[in-house]
Amino acid sequence: MGVSSIFSPIFFYVLTLMEISIIPKWLIRYVSLDSKRQYEANILISNILIIGLFCFFKDTLLNIADRLPHFCLFEKITGIDCPVCGTTRAFCELSKGNITQAYEFNMSSLFIAIFFFFQIPLRICSLSKPQTQKTVTNISRILSWIVIFIIIINWLTKSVIHLTVI
Repeated sequence: MGVSSIFSPIFFYVLTLMEISIIPKWLIRYVSLDSKRQYEANILISNILIIGLFCFFKDTLLNIADRLPHFCLFEKITGIDCPVCGTTRAFCELSKGNITQAYEFNMSSLFIAIFFFFQIPLRICSLSKPQTQKTVTNISRILSWIVIFIIIINWLTKSVIHLTVI
């Protein structure tokens, strides 16, 4: 089995499910016994936590990021920035209200942030009206594909500009 056949299913899974769910299963079980509600609650709580992290600890995150050496395996191998390079700094700038600076770090980060903010009302709707779970999942997947498309187009544009400058 080649490397590409191992990573293809993983890549497809990441592309189709851009939702963040970081709460461990053993902990999220306390929210509900129903696995679908656990999934929805995990995405809701995770997005709130991550947005809160960037809003309340933006300066601390930037200080930590400034002290750590920049290392991107993708960049080391290819010599060009990865598709989401600069996103963490862009999120910190967005949390300060610096949209222009965030755009300069990574234009697609604006769309990623909107996607994650949009997950909150989507998941509240899904949890409050269980009959909407399938619709919410479909909307989220469509939005995931749109954001992934924007990330790829932004990255290709930056890569072409980078290659023409060299």
